[in-house]
Amino acid sequence: MQNLTKASRELFKRQPDECFESLTALWEHCQRQKEVCVDRWVPPRSIQTNPVDTSRLMLAAGDDGAFADPIVGILSDRTRTRWGRRKPFLIASAVIAGVLCPFVFRVPDVSANLQFGYIFAMLSFYSLTHSFYSVPYIALGYELTDDYDERTNIFAWKNYIGMAGVLVGTWAYWFTLRPVFGNEMNGAQVLGAITGVIVIVGAILVTRGTHEITERQEIKEDKIPALRALRTTITNKSFLLIQGALLVVALGVGIDATIGMYLHVHYTCEGDKEFASVIGGAGGTIATAAIFFALAFAVWVSKHFGKRAAAMTGIAIMLIGACSIPWLLSPVFPWLVVILWVLNQFGSQSSNLIYNSMMADVCDEDELNTGERREGSYAAAGSFLNKTMQVVVLVLSGLMPRLAGYVDTSVPPSMEQLERMKFLLCATDVVGISIALLFLFFYPLSRTRCAENRRLLEDRKRS
Repeated sequence: MQNLTKASRELFKRQPDECFESLTALWEHCQRQKEVCVDRWVPPRSIQTNPVDTSRLMLAAGDDGAFADPIVGILSDRTRTRWGRRKPFLIASAVIAGVLCPFVFRVPDVSANLQFGYIFAMLSFYSLTHSFYSVPYIALGYELTDDYDERTNIFAWKNYIGMAGVLVGTWAYWFTLRPVFGNEMNGAQVLGAITGVIVIVGAILVTRGTHEITERQEIKEDKIPALRALRTTITNKSFLLIQGALLVVALGVGIDATIGMYLHVHYTCEGDKEFASVIGGAGGTIATAAIFFALAFAVWVSKHFGKRAAAMTGIAIMLIGACSIPWLLSPVFPWLVVILWVLNQFGSQSSNLIYNSMMADVCDEDELNTGERREGSYAAAGSFLNKTMQVVVLVLSGLMPRLAGYVDTSVPPSMEQLERMKFLLCATDVVGISIALLFLFFYPLSRTRCAENRRLLEDRKRS
């Protein structure tokens, strides 16, 4: 026993520099050793990219989906099946997209070029599948009712349900960082699998719970040649004004995505990623909660003052937020950024709700002029323009940090570079939102005019 005691003391004895007063002191010592350690393990699943490379990848991958939209829109309008014009596309594409979701993030441990090739292939196929889902889905929303106010209510309820996804999405990055997954890529795969299941189940619920226009009334088959149909769509004044407002806001606000991330992490949170993720999760939750009030507010304004007034009110709220950026982005009070997010979400979601309702009115105006129901063509044209703008935004957002002088992404941006990013963020937001207000001012479809269009369409059907 004496020998065992002596052996134990020899085994567990510590030198003076190996003794610590508390666990906190031991932790601080380990952190210092980690910083000076030469040998470091780099997780093999980590993918290091820079904003420009990522933008180019997303640009190339999104092209096929964008160019597929017009084709899908025309096919959807001209499809005649026992299940309707839209629902067969919804089910087939949802199953494919749901299966693809986890594999988008399952990047193999190969060279950087092969990794980018894999990501490009997966995103391209996913983008194509998304076109076959999103275009019929949007078109289905346009044709659910003929009533001016009920259209706004329908899209409001669509957004209410969609907020569940937004609410969960604000914690997506936090979810992927959980230690149980080992690293972000493993967490992203699990999240992708969960998302895939939700996509498939959601598509089934949509197809079983809605009624297309072909189930309410008989519509004639489209006879306008495809190219002429596209030309008629993209030259509709009301459509162009709505899309113009959407696109300039997307450009002005969207190109700030990359510098907005840098500002949040390195400016307001002073480089503390964990703190940034907590503010992002909590602030995103608060901003999402505000959207519920925004949708109800937009419905009320639309009902009492019309859709144009409701859309302009939402854009004006965004403008207030954009003008407040110099004061709401502060490292002294980092939580103030949540106010900016709330104003942006409140304004953008309320105006986007009204845009969708407006597009249903545009389809009525188009039927009055062409004699055909072409919700798919308008959904496709809008989706094509939005995706094209997304491509432009991706390219420019990757270049914005360089415009601020931040080139070496291996080191954090300096305070001078962050101040430049802050100026660019404010300037681009204010300009884009202001132009959107101007577009909406000239939107011509008032409640009175929409009612007259419906009356003329009903008279035509009776005759």
